[in-house]
Amino acid sequence: MNNGLSRSFYRETVRDSGVADEKIIRQRGGMGVYAHVRVAVHALSRGQGTEFAWGAGLNIPARFASSVIQGLQDAMDSGVLAGLEMTDVHASIESGSYHEEDSTADAFREAAEKATAEALRRAHPIILEALSSVSITVPEEFIAAVEATVASYHGQVATTQSETPLQSVKARLPASHAGDLIAELLRISDGHARISIAPAGFRPKPEPPDTIEQWVARK
Repeated sequence: MNNGLSRSFYRETVRDSGVADEKIIRQRGGMGVYAHVRVAVHALSRGQGTEFAWGAGLNIPARFASSVIQGLQDAMDSGVLAGLEMTDVHASIESGSYHEEDSTADAFREAAEKATAEALRRAHPIILEALSSVSITVPEEFIAAVEATVASYHGQVATTQSETPLQSVKARLPASHAGDLIAELLRISDGHARISIAPAGFRPKPEPPDTIEQWVARK
């Protein structure tokens, strides 16, 4: 669940590294349940996505491998701040242990998910926001209004070029504002604006003035 945040516009990532162990030990219907997984995570460069690794010589039987990987993927899909997919993170299964009679696939999936989530929390997670690059061409009498409008949508003008009698502006802004920006540019230019837009990656979301929880609740 992502608390209403668009998965297109936001992701989570980490700034550091983290390691966590999780042991599932309980009794169920007179039988024991056991699984133990140790997971390490670290940050990757922006745009690399996610990577998974299985350490050599793990004390986890091969029959549980798919469940461990699924648990790790579950944690990556859910994030730890706002229910958003993680990106630019390397996660590896470092070690673990099992019980010949009490270990189950479900227990290993649960242990892997919880260990991964805790490792992510220890690695200083942050929220990323998607960016869009926008190219706008308008008659020169509209250029001042265009630049002011871009700024009002948290955009940054990269270049302005004169193509008399037209002016071209290239800018970047949060992708969540791109649709509203296009509508406003067409309005202020009386429909004379030529606009193209393309994805421009992700950046750390500027820190909100309140807590992450309050920011998420408003979305």
